[in-house]
Order: sequence, then C-alpha cells, then structure tokens
Amino acid sequence: MDARIQETAKGFLRRATWVLALALFCPFMTQTAWAVAEPEPMRFRVPLPQLVPVSVHKLQGAYSGFDVSLPVPERWRVHDAVLTFSYVNSTALLRQNSRLIVELNGHPLAQVVLEPQAPEGKVSVRLPPDLLTPGYNNLSFKVTQHYVLNCEDATAPELWTTLKLDEAYLDWTVSLKPVPLQLSALPTVVFDPVNPRPERVHIVVASTSLDDARRAMLAASGVALRFAYRPVEFSVSDTLKPGCDNLVVGSPDFLFQLLGASAPNPEGAYLEVRSMPTSPAETGDVEPTVDSTHALILVSGPDEAALTKALQALAFVSFPFPDTPMTVVHDVVPPSVSPYEARGMLQLDRTYTFQDLGFSSVTFQGYRPAPSILRFRLPSDILIKPHKYAALSLHIAYSAGMRKDSVLALFLNGKFFSSIPLNEKAGAHYQGYRISFPTYLLRPGENELAFHPVLTPLITGECTLIQTNHLLLTVFDDSTFHVPGISHWAELPDLELFFKDGFPFARHPDGREAALWIPRGDFASVEAAINLVALMSQKVGYPPLGLQVWDRLPQNPAVNVLAVAPLNALPGKLLESAPYQLVSPVGAAYPVPSPPASIASQQDGWINERLRRLLGRTTPIQETSQGRLALTKQTGGLSPHRAALMEYRLPGTSDRTLLVLTAQDASVMARAARSLWEFETQGACRGDLALLSWDGSKTRVDSLRVSTPYRVGTLTPLTRLDFFVYRYPWAFALSVLVALALVSYLVYLMLKRIRRRRLSAS
Repeated sequence: MDARIQETAKGFLRRATWVLALALFCPFMTQTAWAVAEPEPMRFRVPLPQLVPVSVHKLQGAYSGFDVSLPVPERWRVHDAVLTFSYVNSTALLRQNSRLIVELNGHPLAQVVLEPQAPEGKVSVRLPPDLLTPGYNNLSFKVTQHYVLNCEDATAPELWTTLKLDEAYLDWTVSLKPVPLQLSALPTVVFDPVNPRPERVHIVVASTSLDDARRAMLAASGVALRFAYRPVEFSVSDTLKPGCDNLVVGSPDFLFQLLGASAPNPEGAYLEVRSMPTSPAETGDVEPTVDSTHALILVSGPDEAALTKALQALAFVSFPFPDTPMTVVHDVVPPSVSPYEARGMLQLDRTYTFQDLGFSSVTFQGYRPAPSILRFRLPSDILIKPHKYAALSLHIAYSAGMRKDSVLALFLNGKFFSSIPLNEKAGAHYQGYRISFPTYLLRPGENELAFHPVLTPLITGECTLIQTNHLLLTVFDDSTFHVPGISHWAELPDLELFFKDGFPFARHPDGREAALWIPRGDFASVEAAINLVALMSQKVGYPPLGLQVWDRLPQNPAVNVLAVAPLNALPGKLLESAPYQLVSPVGAAYPVPSPPASIASQQDGWINERLRRLLGRTTPIQETSQGRLALTKQTGGLSPHRAALMEYRLPGTSDRTLLVLTAQDASVMARAARSLWEFETQGACRGDLALLSWDGSKTRVDSLRVSTPYRVGTLTPLTRLDFFVYRYPWAFALSVLVALALVSYLVYLMLKRIRRRRLSAS
C-alpha cells in the first residue's frame, strides 16, 4: 500500500515537473517566435523641411512661439524619434530666466537655457513614441526671454532667438504595422499622403505591349493621386518584387501564372488587397508564407472593358470604403472635368471665400504672433497684365487696448503690398474691408497670401506692467478673394510650366489633349513613361483617362506629345528642331555673356513711355530674355550616364508641344524619370533643356533656354486689342490718328455733298 502511494506520488511529481518545465518554456518559445516574426526596425534620417514647409524662424519679444505640424503615418510603429535643431540667441539675454521650451502635443519635452556667453547651440530632443499619434502632431517651440530682472520692455528688439529649422532633422526608428486586409485601408494606410518618405510601388503587368503600358500608366497614376503631393517612385516588371507594395494588373490567366492556386478567377471588374507573398506560387494546397507589412493589390477582369473599369475604380478610391478585402465593380462614372479644373486651381473671373480655399478663421494673440498663410493655385498659362487688379474683401475684428501703430500687414508671394491700420483704441470690427492689388504680384502656379500682424499694447514704458494677452486679431474665413478675368496666353517652351501643373499636356486634367509615345517596347522605357505620367497626374489631381498611348508617331498629330525613348529609337527628323541635336553631328548651343535685358518702354523710347502713361499703363512688359548663344556642329554627344529632358514645338505644327525624355540607355532614362519626383530636381528644370546626371544619390541638373519661343492660348478680341495697345502704343497712336483723319475726311465729304444738294435746290 505504501509502495503504491510512493509510486503514485513519484508519478505525480514527474508530471508536475513536466508541466512546470512546459509552463516556463512556452513563454520563451512565444517570445522567440514573436521576435522572429517582428520585422527589424528601420532607422533613417529625414530633414525637417522635407516633412513640413519650414525655414529659419525668429522668435521675438519676452514670450513667443512657433508651431509645426509633424506628420506620422498610420502605417508606422514608432520605436524612437529624435529631433535635432540649431539655434542662435541674443547675447543680451539673462541666463537665469531665459528658456527655450520644446513641446509635443502640449507636453513639455525639453527646456534649454539660453546662454548669452554661448549664443549658438544645438539641441537633440527625444520625441516619446507614446505621444506621437497617426496623422499630424503639434510640435511647438516657445521662448521666454528677458534682458533685465525688473522694469523690462517686453517688446525690446534685443529679445530674440532664431531657430535654424531649415537645418533641422529627425532620426526615426520605426517598423511597419501589418497592412489591414481591407480596401478601405488603401487611401489611409497603404497609400498614405502623411508618409514623409518617398514611397516605392512596384507595378506588375504581363508584357510591354501598348495595352499593358496603358494599364500600368493608369495604375501608377491612381496610386500617385492617393499620395497627394508626396513623391512616389514606380518600378515595372512581369514578376513580383519583395520588400515593397506590389500592384498586379492583368487577366485571370496572368494572375494564376503569378499566384498559382491562390489566384482569383473574377467574373467582372475585380479589386482585392492581400498580404505580399514571400514564397513562390504553388499549385497545390500549400499555404504560402507572406509579408504582412506590405500589400499585394490585384486588379483584374475577364476582358479589357472590365479591366479598365477596375483601374478607374482604383484611381478614384479616395475614401476609406469598402471594408472588405475584395470587390467586384459593376459601374464607374467618372466626374466630368473642364480645362483648368486641376486640384486646388482657381477659376478666373470668380470670387472665393477663404473657407473655399482651405483657410479657417484664425485668431492672432500677443505682441508679434506667427503669420498665417493662405495658399492657392492659378493656371500656369495666365497672361499677367499690369493694369488688371485682384481684390480682397476682408472680415476682421481686433480687441481694445492697442496702440495706434498696430497694423495687419499683407504679403503676396513674399512681397508687401498693403496693410490695415488697427488704430481704434476701443477695438473694431470690419466686414467687407476692400483691398485691391495689381495682378503682376500674382504668379502662375502656387501663390501665398500671408497675414503678418504687428500688435502693440496701448500702455508701455519703463517699470510698467505690460499686458500682451489682450492683443487679439481675428481674420474670418468668410472673407473673399476675387480673381479677375485673365486670358490664357503662355510662352513656350518652358519646363517650369510642366512641373507646375503639367501644362500644356494636362491643360485638360484627364489628358485628352495629349498622347504618350513609347517607340521602344521594354520595361525600362515603360517604367520611365509611367513615372513621368504619374507625376503629371499628381500635379493636376486627376487620372489620365483620356491620354492616348502610341508606339508609332502619326504623320500629323493633333495633340501634344510626351515622347519617352532611348536616343537610337527617336527619328532624326524629330530631333532636328530640338534645343540640342543629340545625334551626330551634334548641334549644341553655348551661352555667351550678354548685357541685361531692358524693359519695353526703354527699348521703344520716351514717346512710347509717355503714351503708356497717358493710357494709364505705367508698368512695362518684361519679356523672356533669350540671351546670346554660340551655335556649333560637332561630334560627341550624351554620355551613357546622363539623360536629357527637352521641350520644343512639335515639328509640323504651330501650337503643339513635344516633351522628350531620352538617354543612351533605357535604364538611365528610367532613373531620370524617378529623379523627377524630387522637388529640388523639378525646381532646377527650366527653359527648354535639362540635362540630368548623378553624383551618388544626388541628382544634378543643368538647364538652358535655346529655342525661339512661341505662344499658345486664346485671346479675346478685347484682350488682343488691349495687348496691341500696350505693347505697341506708338503704332496704336498712329492708328488712332489715321482713323480720326479718315473719319474727318468722310464727314467732310458728307458735309460737302449736303451743301451741294442745298445749293442746287436753292
């Protein structure tokens, strides 16, 4: 009996030991498995100006601040973030009570002593991951600065600290969250415009045929639209690419070829989002391994009509819906668009409220608050006329207790043009406060209207308690901005206009007035072409549903043409009119120093200037300066590691434009197209010729204007007459004199005839 009890106890002890060992080992196994599954965090550095539009900012007065909206994508799991920035403070500050405070979403993170003996400093501030929320986070820089302990003037000019935010950067340590397997995650997670890093998306098509090139173009454009204004680089092939999001466009047979038994067999226009597979396609029941942090998006259909319908649906998925991993699209009705109806672009001869332009009511508080900026876009081909005026109708209110030298200063594109005096001691409320300004202050493309308030308290002086919290000024969002009627009349070629809003190829946002020509059918050429078209589509905010795709150039094309091809695939006749003839013998142009361009009135003499003044037109026209060029014919040409972007008049037409992206090798051409996503590269492309080369990862651009300009657009008869009067006032004066003489002579003949009849009757 005792032996049985002892044996039972030993068995129980053995089982308990196994259970205890298993209990201790399982968490270790779980942690180990989790560690293997958890992706390795990424570490990278992003300059702060790449995240938000910041530059050098000066904080003035005893109390001042500056806010920055810091983007954090929904897709990121932030492990660590460190902000590093430099500053310079006044040497007149007192060390014991002058501080620079950094806050994140209202939480103080760091306090920096402003040293007068060491006025330059560099600060690294850790941003706690638990305070960083997806979306935009409020990063604040605040100062309290003093130069005496008592009897201080809070507005003294020696109270300042300058933040060098143009040199600031953020060191991120992040990993990617698993992609939700829902189509609603495409515009908010997968293609998130908050993402500050240039994204890479791989397009998979079956071949380099015209149909597949057009499908890849529509797919890339739809993705670029979801990223809003953020750069996104595309690659193209007929196989999946690990480590990034993949978008497969093709028939059910092509999907089966890629995915095996897991491929869908749709009966209509089909969209689906999956996790990216990491193992080859299997035809059996083997479950493939997947990368859950990257998406595989399937776009398919049994025929061409269904496939096009699915691509259109993908291009317009801008709202988080539906919440299913797949959908069958029965119908797509794209919205109708007219010329110049690009995203955010103002129509001419219209009135807009500030709210329509994305500007919310703002209240300024304190002595010198940070300015507020209203941004808007104008078409890139507007004809700016000096005697035209735009108008603001402002609704503002300001508080009592301000000194009479308080003002609200208005700047347009960095230039001061007007101010509103805030000189009522009891405060005031203005509605319909009208300010007009000449349209030559406007510029094609992006414009910025900035409100700079300077608010001074009524009571100031030595040893006086100076109150600044009551200094309040509100600009309401029901204020209006009237854009006058301006003709569309642009001087081409000009690469700058293409990078503003795709002009002239995207004058109609759906691209119906343009065609893409790809004479060489290889994946590198298709990759270059879709990057160029996707960039253009992102500029206008609409997919290129009407853009034609050619592999041969028609005899007399009636549209503007985007040509993407290696040099040996371009016809020699097409390059004869190019700024640089890059095939042997090479036609090159070299700038020669020339005197500065003069304004029209000085060229035409004092009589024309006086006539313009009499006509009420005192601002002369400044035409594009051609400069002097030395033209050569020589051997040589483009190096194998350089690409050319050229724009010129399409041969055989009067007002059609040809844009050529070319290189010796198609892979270099594709790299150039990806480099065009960089804002610095876009800004450096000017004139009609841009040569792109690379120093490591940095793109170098050399631009030149060579071709004789030509004009495109439409002018009303009144505008034509007005332009003639302004440009040639002497000829206009002679025409008026001749017309008066002719009318006088006709009146003289009529009177003479009447007199003769009267004499005959008598």
